[in-house]
Amino acid sequence: MVRIAEVVLISFLFLVPCFWQKRIQATDLSSHVYNAWLVSLVKQGQLPGLYVVRQWNNVAFDVALEWLFVHVGAHAAERVAVSAAVLTFAWGGILLITAIAGRNWWFTIPCMAMLSYGFIYHMGFFNYYLGMGMCFWYLALFWRGSWARRLLATPLLLVAWLAHPLPVVWAVGLACYIALARMLDRFKRLWILAAGLLAIVAVRLILMTRYWSLWSWKQVYFLTGANQVMVFGASYVFVFSALLFVWLMLWRRLVKERGVTELLTGLPFQLWLLNATAVSLLPNQIDFPGYGLPFSFIIERLSLGAAITLCAMLAALPSKPQEKVALLLITVSFFTLVFVDTSQVNHLEDEIDRLVAQLPAGQRVLGYFPTRFRRISPLGHGLDRACIGHCFSYENYEPSSRQFRLRAQPGNPYVMDEYMGSNAAQTGKYVVQARDLPISLVYLCGDQGDQVCMRSLQAGEVAGQ
Repeated sequence: MVRIAEVVLISFLFLVPCFWQKRIQATDLSSHVYNAWLVSLVKQGQLPGLYVVRQWNNVAFDVALEWLFVHVGAHAAERVAVSAAVLTFAWGGILLITAIAGRNWWFTIPCMAMLSYGFIYHMGFFNYYLGMGMCFWYLALFWRGSWARRLLATPLLLVAWLAHPLPVVWAVGLACYIALARMLDRFKRLWILAAGLLAIVAVRLILMTRYWSLWSWKQVYFLTGANQVMVFGASYVFVFSALLFVWLMLWRRLVKERGVTELLTGLPFQLWLLNATAVSLLPNQIDFPGYGLPFSFIIERLSLGAAITLCAMLAALPSKPQEKVALLLITVSFFTLVFVDTSQVNHLEDEIDRLVAQLPAGQRVLGYFPTRFRRISPLGHGLDRACIGHCFSYENYEPSSRQFRLRAQPGNPYVMDEYMGSNAAQTGKYVVQARDLPISLVYLCGDQGDQVCMRSLQAGEVAGQ
């Protein structure tokens, strides 16, 4: 049995990165908090030209954040909301891995700690992150439960859908596979596996032919999900390589001890194979009609499922002393790098706050913060959080994306109503129009891009030049 003291201690350790610095650094989080402020003003009738629509997905985290914002303020709201999401995700993953493989905390806890603060977390995809955590809980109950218990767990999927639909589709697919596979003996399961793989191929064909989509053969690099620890840049290559090496050694030992036949006909391997196939074949971007921009980072999101199912397979082996030490060192290295990198981002955000505070109240502002990292832009929405209660981040992407509940009417004075303009501003290519004035630009400057400057813009200028 898991003791309450153990749960409290592990939860405390999991939450340390949510409190170890002045701000939580997770790119889109700044946008979520800023838009929670805007929504609260819209509901008070203070921002004519902006409005809130009712939608039933991609809203759970934002609704919670807005309620917390109104009652406890921006700073506490983001701490509480992110902490709740982290605990939901982390403990859901732990319970799912434990349900499938048994208790092996020397392996499970370090792996879940890194996955909990990996790429998806630092991109700030908190609706997806929260939805995935809820689906982990559902699958953990589904794996062990009777049909009555499984039925009682179904409301978790409804809550997860409010957060994001993709995790629910993923969880329902795995649950159906588990239920069907358990009706058959080990070798007959291979027929169900073949059907599942063909279904993924069919989904790929439908998506690629019906919608504009983007796919790359390089998606095979995401098969294990270890890519989640590649957060900010090349300094994480060691962590990624070391983690992948430990996983591969465990895989080798698993094959040696269990045998190829038992491995291939076992549910954990088949669940991972289905996830890995989806990661390698499904498109990474899809342009759905009705949205202002394509739904992106699909493979990075799905690779979380590949990582969890792979961990559930590897956790079945008792950890040897050298494996425990290796995982502990890898985890410490990962969080050391995260602390150093997010400290630098916090320093730059301090400078953004200082400059923005000099602006007149209600001023429109653009931000241009190019990054040297290939996969993530830490300051992508750094201006948003600085503007809360004081100014308006004119390039705010959420309303024009039409993927969130806050929307903008043409001609409103607070935010661009078309994503093309918002994207141009974020990439330093926006040509300032007379209707935008007065407006200022906050941008990275200095020889190393390690300083922040601000200046007023004139009509005809290209923001970012």
